[in-house]
Amino acid sequence: MGVLLENLYKMPCFQNTRVVAGRIHNKEIYVEGITIIEAPDIANWIRGGELLLTSFYSIDKDLEIQKEIVSKLSQKGAAALIIKTSRFLSEIPKEIIELGNQLDFPIIEMPGHVKYIDIMYPVMAEIFNDQVNRLNYYKACHERFTDITLRMKGIPSIAQTLEELVKNPVIIFDNKFNPIVCNDEKYKDIEIQVDNLKQLVRDNYPIYHTEVKMANNTDSKYLMITEPIEVLDQIKAYIGIIELNDKIEDMCFIALESAATALRFEMLKEIAITEVELKYKGDLMDDILNGRFDSIDNIYSRSAIFGWNLERQFIVILLYISQYEEYIDNENDITKGPHLIREKIMKIVDRVSYYYTKDQIFYNRGDSIAILWPKNESEDLNLTYKRIKRFTQEIQEIVNVDIGQISITVGIGGLAEDPMEIQRSYGEALDAIEYGRKIQGEGSVIAYDELGIYKLLCSFDNKDKLKEFVHPNLLRLYEYDKDKNNELISTLEVYLKCNLNAVKTAEELFVHYKTVLYRLNRIKEITNLDLEDRNKMLEIEVGLKILRIIN
Repeated sequence: MGVLLENLYKMPCFQNTRVVAGRIHNKEIYVEGITIIEAPDIANWIRGGELLLTSFYSIDKDLEIQKEIVSKLSQKGAAALIIKTSRFLSEIPKEIIELGNQLDFPIIEMPGHVKYIDIMYPVMAEIFNDQVNRLNYYKACHERFTDITLRMKGIPSIAQTLEELVKNPVIIFDNKFNPIVCNDEKYKDIEIQVDNLKQLVRDNYPIYHTEVKMANNTDSKYLMITEPIEVLDQIKAYIGIIELNDKIEDMCFIALESAATALRFEMLKEIAITEVELKYKGDLMDDILNGRFDSIDNIYSRSAIFGWNLERQFIVILLYISQYEEYIDNENDITKGPHLIREKIMKIVDRVSYYYTKDQIFYNRGDSIAILWPKNESEDLNLTYKRIKRFTQEIQEIVNVDIGQISITVGIGGLAEDPMEIQRSYGEALDAIEYGRKIQGEGSVIAYDELGIYKLLCSFDNKDKLKEFVHPNLLRLYEYDKDKNNELISTLEVYLKCNLNAVKTAEELFVHYKTVLYRLNRIKEITNLDLEDRNKMLEIEVGLKILRIIN
């Protein structure tokens, strides 16, 4: 970074000089080196940040070349030009001074009796000392944050140490700019221009600045420097330093970089621990669902390691995720793959379940999320099932709003009295999903105990064989009704559901009572069936269920 020119100019070696063009004060110009120039092509060999001394010895009579040198030095980012007035150049031409002012490029006049070494040696020593100080400070910061990492003190300790070093509030955000660590709660509610920060990230700014407002003082704005924390090619967090107490100086960036490195290691360690824990949890959950364990005591002891209490009654719930391929294809960001979508849904499940139950256990297995739902001993089983359905329907609604039109089909197994019965409940949840998709399509919520006769009908693999059980007159009605949006078939289904009550059927279909009567008459005409014959209607009801399965 170098030494600030404004600070260098306060050194005693500059007391006989004067700034004749450009600005030095209140301007961030950093000096990284100092050298003497006499050759006209010096601008081709500098990298920027140099303090250059010259007497224009070889070009003292050529004003155009002098102007060209000044212009090129300004373009290449030289810190400043010190011109020595002597027997070669008695005074700095006014054209050079005007050009320096025009470019806002500092030009310093040095009297002839001052030697180059009188300025070069002190400046070089100051730059060298600054570099030594930076190295020592970097070493001290590195040692402090390394100690935090080795002692596994965690993310809060990183924030606390950085705050002590920079003497300003430090906040660590998650990747959505929600504060996760803040040493003072009053800074958690700051207002940030998140969209602006995200744009800077997209533009690959390593460290960037933005203005923030305090919740208790919205009139004042403060500078916050922010660094993204990238782990495994993904931004996992951000470190922010608010310039509230002291000005953020160069050394603050050294401390910030050391803190960012420590935070990356900490997050990488957490990811590794989480992956190992998920693997063992997944293996255990897989064994429970498939009944692969020697005894109940064995499964109790294994589950206790993760704090799972299996000495309760459970209902297995399966959330089957499908039809998200189109959503992924329409996304410009290719990182939003299936595994990330499932992670988002898992977070939604975790968040929503908090309001419905306690100590639920869930596990992501492929395209499904398996949940062990603990039954409250004092709650009626029917109420438990109703609560589970409300929970899963809320999951579906939130996923559609937060992520997009992704289908989640829900299967709910029966009650498992102990871990030995969880395998049965899991199998029932799988069947409920399979049959539910056949009967009601993707996105249905089906409890296995509600399937009734569908359990038998869905077990037939040969659809043509199953179709033989459909009454021929019902098939005639189905073929007739195809072009009419199946309104007669739907009316017949609801009519049977309402125990042959036309008034209730009209209410269920949101149509007029006479409309229902008209449709029933049409059904009688087409099928030649007596809709009052209970035995015949049982056969028709079974036939309707078969049609729903095979179509």
